[in-house]
Amino acid sequence: MIIHRAAALEQIAGPLLADAIDASIAATGRCRLGLPGGSTPGPTLRWLADHLPASSRAGLWVTWVDERNVPLSDPLSNHHLAARSGLLDAAARTLPMCDGGPLADAQTRFTAAFAADFDGALDVVLLGVGGDGHIASLFPGHRALEARGLCVAITDSPKPPAERLSLTLPVLEAVSVAVLLARGSEKAAALVPGSALPIGRYQPIGAYHHVLDDAAAAALGK
Repeated sequence: MIIHRAAALEQIAGPLLADAIDASIAATGRCRLGLPGGSTPGPTLRWLADHLPASSRAGLWVTWVDERNVPLSDPLSNHHLAARSGLLDAAARTLPMCDGGPLADAQTRFTAAFAADFDGALDVVLLGVGGDGHIASLFPGHRALEARGLCVAITDSPKPPAERLSLTLPVLEAVSVAVLLARGSEKAAALVPGSALPIGRYQPIGAYHHVLDDAAAAALGK
C-alpha cells in the first residue's frame, strides 16, 4: 500500500488514475474502470473529465463498484454523480448497474452484461470508504461481504436506500490498480491497518494507493 497525503485529493488521485488508464489501454486496448459514489470522489471525476486526452477516452470503459437502486437521474444515484462530473461524456462505453426497477432483474441484466462485455473484471478501481469501514456497498458484518460471483444484490443495506447492487470483494480485489480516497477525521479510525472492517480486509492484487487528507490519515502516524 502506498499512502499519499494531499489537501486536494484530485491532484494526486487524478494523475494516478490517468496513468493507470493509459497503461491498461496500451497493454490491452481498453481500461475497465470501476467508479464509486459519495461526495469525496466528485473532484477526482471532474479532474479526469477535464484532463483525459482523446486517446484515453477512446479506450475508457466505465462501470460502478456499487449502485443504489434508484432512477439514474436521482441525485442519490452514483451514475448521476459521474454524469454530473462530465466523465461519462469522456468514456467510450458505460455499463449502469440498476435504475430503480426490480432489483433481481437488474442483477441478472448487469451480471450478464458485465460478464460478456467486461469479461467479468475491472482493470482499475476508484474507491471511497465510509466511517464504518465499508467499501462499495459491502458493510461490516453484512452477508454481502462474503458473497462470491460477480455482484451481489442487497435488500437491507444499513444505510438508505435499502436496495443496492455491489461488486463482490473478489472482483474489487482483482485489479491492476486500486485508488482509495478518504477525507475527514471520521474516516481515520477505519483506516488503521489490519482491522477486520471491509476496508481492512481489502487486498487488491495490483498496486494499491490511499489518497488521504491529513485528518483521514491522522491514525497512521507520520
